[in-house]
Order: sequence, then C-alpha cells, then structure tokens
Amino acid sequence: MPKPSPVKKRRANTAAKVRLQRGAKRTPKVLAKKPRTARSASSQKATVRTHRSSTVPKRAQSTHAKEISTDRSAGKSMSRDEKPRQLIRTASLKQYEAAVRFLYSHDYEKARIAFEKVIATFADDKEVLERCRIHLRLCEQKLARRPSAARTLDEHYDVAIALMNQGKYDESIDHLNRALKSDPKCDYVIYALAATQCRTGDFDSALANLQTAISLKPENRFLAQRDSDFETLKQDSRFASLVFPDQPPAPTR
Repeated sequence: MPKPSPVKKRRANTAAKVRLQRGAKRTPKVLAKKPRTARSASSQKATVRTHRSSTVPKRAQSTHAKEISTDRSAGKSMSRDEKPRQLIRTASLKQYEAAVRFLYSHDYEKARIAFEKVIATFADDKEVLERCRIHLRLCEQKLARRPSAARTLDEHYDVAIALMNQGKYDESIDHLNRALKSDPKCDYVIYALAATQCRTGDFDSALANLQTAISLKPENRFLAQRDSDFETLKQDSRFASLVFPDQPPAPTR
C-alpha cells in the first residue's frame, strides 16, 4: 500500500479539527446548578423578614416624628409656663403680706392703696384677689368714718391716720393724744404718734415715742425698719441703735 503524501495528510488533519470544532458548537455545555442548602434558604428568609420588619413607610415615619416633636415641645412649653406662674404667685403673696402689715398697724389708707395695687396687678391669682377684696372693704369702712364721730380709742386712731396721710399732721397728733387718754400704753397709737412727729421734724419726740412703742411691743422694731415714715431718721445713729441693735455702729469720721 502506497504511503499518503504529506499534503494529503495535512488536509486530513485539518478536516478532522474542523469537524471537532463544529461538534463542540452544536452541543453546548450545560453547567450543573449547585443545590440550595437548608442553611442558605433559612438565612435568606431571615434576611427578608428582617428587611421587611425594619422598613417603615415614609408617611408613618413623618407622622411619628411629628408626634415626638409635639410631645417634646409640649413638655418644654409646660416647664416654661410653670416658672412664670410661680414667680407671679411669689410676687403677689409678697405684696399681699405688705398690705396686711399696714392693716394690722391700722394704717388703713396705706393698706387700701396696697390692696388696690395687688388687685390691679395680679388679677389672675383668684385666691389672693378674694382676700384682698375682703380687706379692702374693711379699709374703706374704717376710712369712711367722719372725724366728728370719733369717740373711742380706735375711732380717734383711724381719724388720726387718715389725717396724717392727708398731710394734716397737727390734727392727727391731736386725735392720737385723745386716743392715748383712753389707754396711755396702747403701743400702736404711740407708734403712730412717733411716725407723725417724725414727719413734722420733731425727731427727739419721735425717737422717745418709738422707744416706748418698742418696749411695749418688740414687733414694732421690725415695722420701723421698713417704715418709710422714718426715712429721715435712717441716718441718725440713735435710730439705728434703737431699730437695728444687732448691727455694729457705723464708724465715726
């Protein structure tokens, strides 16, 4: 048998390669899919559930945010409103107590002015307002009495205070002296006499009567410390030693 020539042999090899390439194109390779394991499936489900549970609609998020901001702003507004109320109540009680002190010292004109000021300034404080109205009516009744009708000690005293507030100091002193005829040791009458004498400039008599009033009732010392009627005596060392005994004396120059 004759041997094939090298050219024919080369052609046969080339044809065989072409047939192999065409066969490979006709039969595409199929890759085997990896089976899902139970672990991967469960983890996927857990991931989906977690994702769904943590997802909140935008409308719900905005509504929730508004509610939280509203609650916080309401809390802040309450705390801000509460502080002014406490300050107002403290101020109203302070002025009310000052008016009551005028009433207890039978200075009805000053008490009337003080109660009217509390009513005009603190109209929202109903409790203090009601008490002020009761005391104000009492002051008006006391001040409505005429000087000619004064007979008892308290009547002379009321008239004397009204006259002193009007600047009629001589007439006021006259009624106070009439009141002392009924009770020479009435401390509040002597105290009022000292205040009136201080207004007239009779400081020696004022200091003597003030000392008597304090000896009869030590509480008169605290009234004198804040009483504007003794303003002209505040720089007097005798007044300071009498009204402020616990304070050291001022150094002399």
